[in-house]
Amino acid sequence: MGKHITTIIVLLFLSGIQACFYSDTEMYQVEPIPGDPPLFSVSTNLDTLYNPPVNDSLEVTFSVQISGGELYYLYADVVNTTVYESDSTYGSFWIYPSLAESSGVDTLYMEFYYSSNSNSLADKVGYEANTELQKYAIFFNLEDEP
Repeated sequence: MGKHITTIIVLLFLSGIQACFYSDTEMYQVEPIPGDPPLFSVSTNLDTLYNPPVNDSLEVTFSVQISGGELYYLYADVVNTTVYESDSTYGSFWIYPSLAESSGVDTLYMEFYYSSNSNSLADKVGYEANTELQKYAIFFNLEDEP
């Protein structure tokens, strides 16, 4: 019985101590100093082609050069459909005629997300990005289909 009373007294005593709380009413501000913006460039096999045809398929290869930053992600869309996603600085993917509803020229959009080097907290954890949008006209040649 004496052991229980001692435990209760110790618990009551400890509940009154506020040693675990810290209060600081000062306001601290930090001005992030941005770094140099990254140098970003993209090259693809479509760069020199005029409306490349998608007869049975079309392979798209890409290479990203980035200095002073890092590539986060790439989305490639054609006819409102995502055809490729990657976080790699080089690669390839295929576009098939089944994506199009009719013959004609459509646009391949390649959207790249990469670090901004603003040195903000969002940049440090990878939630702030610059974007680069590349557009390529491609010709869906569905009339040659059997």
